[in-house]
Amino acid sequence: MGLLKCLLLIFFINFVSFDAKALESSWSFVVISDIHIYPSGRIPEKFTQMVNHIKNLKPDIVFITGDHTNGNRGDSHSEERIQYWYDRLDLALTPLYDSGIMIVPTVGNHDFYELKHQRAYKKWATKTLKKYVGTLKYDTENPLYFKFKYKNQEFFVLKLWTQNIDSRQLEWLKTTSREAPSNNRFAFGHVPIKSVKAPTNKSFYKKMGDVFTEGMFDIYFTGHQHLHWDEFYSFDKGSKDLRQITVGTTSGTYNYPIRRQVRELFCLDNQICESPGALRKFYIEKRNGKEGYQVYRQNFVQVVFDESSYNIYSFGLSENGDLMDFYL
Repeated sequence: MGLLKCLLLIFFINFVSFDAKALESSWSFVVISDIHIYPSGRIPEKFTQMVNHIKNLKPDIVFITGDHTNGNRGDSHSEERIQYWYDRLDLALTPLYDSGIMIVPTVGNHDFYELKHQRAYKKWATKTLKKYVGTLKYDTENPLYFKFKYKNQEFFVLKLWTQNIDSRQLEWLKTTSREAPSNNRFAFGHVPIKSVKAPTNKSFYKKMGDVFTEGMFDIYFTGHQHLHWDEFYSFDKGSKDLRQITVGTTSGTYNYPIRRQVRELFCLDNQICESPGALRKFYIEKRNGKEGYQVYRQNFVQVVFDESSYNIYSFGLSENGDLMDFYL
């Protein structure tokens, strides 16, 4: 074998080994939101497609930022019916369970309005979390808010299904986040601290913003708005800005437009907006007589780590069911 061929072979072997090593050291988590299993128990068709795409990405963990179901105040559904919703949710998530992907839920408003909703959610969340207690080591006696470490990152799951935080949880959050984070620190809750589809509760925004920045959180992942948004916010307390990433509905059962005041700041001619956090553009359109709907109705976010750094990817679903980059 000639010298050039030997050198090329050595380079190729080293390149393959390095690439395999890099691949082995990387890992990811995915954030989905607002599945809204139908009251009949029907699984949204687009959600099934999204689950298969997520399975193929092979994340370590899938976080769900609330509204797994479609409960409402004063609804007439029986406890047996509500339990059936969670049975159907488990069926929809089966490809992820079977692939060994961990599921970490966050309570949403449609999961928690009435006592019967609350009992069903707690039962399902406790059962789900117990599968991973040996790996994630969190307190499954309280499935509503807890923290855990995974691969040197810190994760806080919060009970924020309304624009309010109870005093006990608030004190727990302040106390457990006083220690400097070992690496990156992420929080998950259902409602955003700042809204892009409706007016923001200024008191809630300031209270949670101060806690998150004092606690040196990197990102707060949230849902509820049925649209995808990414932005940094500044607060008086804390040494860095807080990034809030609102994940759109992964099933796309219904969507909301971006409010006019936000469109005026970040959008052009009701066709293209620029995400202020990602600094990338995406398409919007006029639907149902209203302006500013995002073209990709089904969304999820993936966070990919390599050692201590990470990259964030936003996905949408095409009309043909293909996975697309949410951004242009």
